[in-house]
Amino acid sequence: MDKLYDVAIVGGGPAGLTTAIYALRSGLSVILIEKGMIGGQSSLTYEVKNYPGFVNISGMDLAMTMLKQAQLLGLITEFAEVTEFDILRDVKVLKLNNGKSINAKTCVLCMGAKARPLGLPNEKKLIGSGVAYCAVCDGAFFKDKKVVIFGSGESCLEDAVYLSGITKDLTIVNKRDAFKGQNVLIENFNKIVKENNLKVYYNTVITELKEDGKLSKIVLKDLKTNKELEIDADGLFVANGHIPDTDYVKNMVNCTPNGYIIADEDMKTNIEGVFVAGDIRNKKLRQILLACADGAIAANSALEYITNKK
Repeated sequence: MDKLYDVAIVGGGPAGLTTAIYALRSGLSVILIEKGMIGGQSSLTYEVKNYPGFVNISGMDLAMTMLKQAQLLGLITEFAEVTEFDILRDVKVLKLNNGKSINAKTCVLCMGAKARPLGLPNEKKLIGSGVAYCAVCDGAFFKDKKVVIFGSGESCLEDAVYLSGITKDLTIVNKRDAFKGQNVLIENFNKIVKENNLKVYYNTVITELKEDGKLSKIVLKDLKTNKELEIDADGLFVANGHIPDTDYVKNMVNCTPNGYIIADEDMKTNIEGVFVAGDIRNKKLRQILLACADGAIAANSALEYITNKK
């Protein structure tokens, strides 16, 4: 029989890494499964200034520090995607896209969230040819180019500050009449808008992406006047929020209509032995610090579950 782990964690962001640290410190055997990059969305953050203990640290550096801490405690990591969740029985079986299966007494779901696309006809086709979702990852490709950012929240504000030092011509498009976010982020944004004379469109959406083998023009629509405006663009960064990565489990685990997993304050889902942590959980505020808090609680709940099963 394959090894039976105490805890299988799906997702290597701050929630998953913290779950691993706390579970390993409790003496549990742990495997963490990550399909992409350690750190998840946090690793794409250029600067983290609201995590206690660090005045300023990049999201990647913070994630790598957490990973190192978990590895020193004995963390086993499997880089693969879980394509099938058999989690309704006592032994949870996770089938991976590399042909392996992971058996565990408990499972902690930390898959996080992924970028929400605009849903425009050419959008998917133009990914890598002008359309991008991560300013930190792809910003360097647009040095001295004409770039548009679409969004209304903190991701958009952070992307604008970051890209303002790279691009030649930066335009921000907000579907709302104001930006939502921490005051310090809005203040920084307003500062770079003034210093760089950036164009900002409010109450405006993107209705069309035009291309000639790559992105060439973007069509904007004013929601108040219904007037359209076509602007030249080499790049578009979509900061349109996120959607939970729950496709494989939403038919088993109770979720909100938007797909976020419902859990109690102990991170317990409706399935015994299955817990949740991080941005994938239904909650009001999503921050790295809170993802870590979720992970600590989930690890403790997994320990209690295993202990009570003996």
